[in-house]
Amino acid sequence: MPRRETGGLDTNRAREIAEECYDDVLAYCRRHAPAGHEAADLAQETFLRFVRAQGYRERGKPIAYLMRVARSVCVDASRKRRLETVSLDFEVAADESNVRDADLGPALMRLSDELREAVELRFGMGLGMNEVAQALGISRFAVRRRIKAALKALEEDLKEGGLDG
Repeated sequence: MPRRETGGLDTNRAREIAEECYDDVLAYCRRHAPAGHEAADLAQETFLRFVRAQGYRERGKPIAYLMRVARSVCVDASRKRRLETVSLDFEVAADESNVRDADLGPALMRLSDELREAVELRFGMGLGMNEVAQALGISRFAVRRRIKAALKALEEDLKEGGLDG
């Protein structure tokens, strides 16, 4: 009997990817689930869409593709509501400046959703520029512009906070 195919993957490989990536997808959904939606339900919907996707072929890290699906699921769930997010679970190394870790969370929250999401995927999830581009459905050049703009805004915000505080 031939192996049952799931989109472009066999069932066993789809299961492996789900096991490897579930925690990251769930964490993403927790940060982006609109009010009234359970993150676990959105993560489950992400994997259902992944399994049902007829066009998926393994190229690069599957997590980049899954982040794009998770993003779509969260946007679909939110409809016209603004996505609610929480602080990111990663640290940014500070140079000689007097940046306190406590200053970073509020500074990140002041970024626009698109800039914060690019930073989250790049530094929080450890995705490369091409993978962030794939997850967001934009060019890698647009990703670079967003990351650069976000880092500049964070630097300015943290400098102002350091001078005032």
